[in-house]
Amino acid sequence: MPTALSIGRLVRAGLAPRLLSSAVILSLAGCAAMPVAGPMSPQIAKEADSEAPPFLLVQVDRITLTALSHVAAEGVMPLATPEPPPVVTIRVGDTVSVTLWEFGSGLLGPLGVSSSVALGLVGAQSATVPVQTVDQSGTILVPFAGEIPAAGQTTRQVQRAIVAALRGKANQTQALVQVVQSTDNAVTVSGDANRPGRVPLNRTGTRLLDAISQAGGTTGKARDMLVQLTRGGVVRSVRLVDLQDNPPQNIFLVPGDLVTLAQEPQTLVVLGATKRNQEVVFTKSRVTLAEALGNGGGLSDQIADPFGVYVLRYEPVDVAKSLRTSSLPDYLTAGAQVPVVYQINLKSADGLLLAQSFSMRDRDVVFVATSQTTQLSKLTQLFNNIVSIGNSQTTQRFTD
Repeated sequence: MPTALSIGRLVRAGLAPRLLSSAVILSLAGCAAMPVAGPMSPQIAKEADSEAPPFLLVQVDRITLTALSHVAAEGVMPLATPEPPPVVTIRVGDTVSVTLWEFGSGLLGPLGVSSSVALGLVGAQSATVPVQTVDQSGTILVPFAGEIPAAGQTTRQVQRAIVAALRGKANQTQALVQVVQSTDNAVTVSGDANRPGRVPLNRTGTRLLDAISQAGGTTGKARDMLVQLTRGGVVRSVRLVDLQDNPPQNIFLVPGDLVTLAQEPQTLVVLGATKRNQEVVFTKSRVTLAEALGNGGGLSDQIADPFGVYVLRYEPVDVAKSLRTSSLPDYLTAGAQVPVVYQINLKSADGLLLAQSFSMRDRDVVFVATSQTTQLSKLTQLFNNIVSIGNSQTTQRFTD
């Protein structure tokens, strides 16, 4: 841009009549180079309407909010086991106890010896096999029944095998098999738990929240806690608040699962024509767009474009498809996530209501575009500055 001295030289050289046209040209050239907080609304719309748009632009209305309200994070549900809860079997290394009953006098001894009268089993004899560990062969030893396969079997299956082995040797035998201590029928809870470590699985099934509770709960607030489940090399994550609010996410655990609790507060970023550009940490489990803008100090009265308020995020392919009637380009659906830009018009009261209902997500970006009027004002100011410099130099010439 010419300085005051250079413009003065042009005036003294007799080029004053051309100063105005030069100022206009310089102003228009300077307008394109003027600093701006980011792309303006026309530029975003032009990108979205190009032959190969790099994102999906969605105008937020009540239909959009309804579609998004039905979106639920997959979380750990893909790892869910079918109901009823998974059957827990005996494993090598487990410690088991076996108790036998026989009606009348027979293999377990004469009536009165080790009697079960105290248990209300009048006329029955009982015997308890010493607690033993399932060995590498996967069997346990029961007197007169021999080696009984146990590994991979349920307690009921082992009981039936013992009774079958004693048939013809004892009189109406009954058996009770109990797992005293299990080494593998457990899950590990680690990370930000009050009592991290091994958590044994209940024979009737242990759910994800049950294991977290048995580990003493979390060390931080539920809204900041991320629950990660690792099973068979597959890792899935869900927010603890979503786990609490969505019962289907509270799946049954299976032996060997690893549950990791990590304190990772949800955040979003506010950029553009707001009074404060900053990262916003969620102070509650649900934050709306209106609250996010409020945390950024609100829109700047001098430069913000209320029509150009945007939320940028990545959506699953099926969600992105539900947001428009026409098909999406193949290159946008090639991955698991589709870049989506939501636009909300805050020039109307309805837009403000929509902002109050639009739920933010972790790692969202809120961007407020600069108004075109602001750029025009900058252009006018630049033009006036150039003209005023020229006028002052012309006045100086005639004075001299």
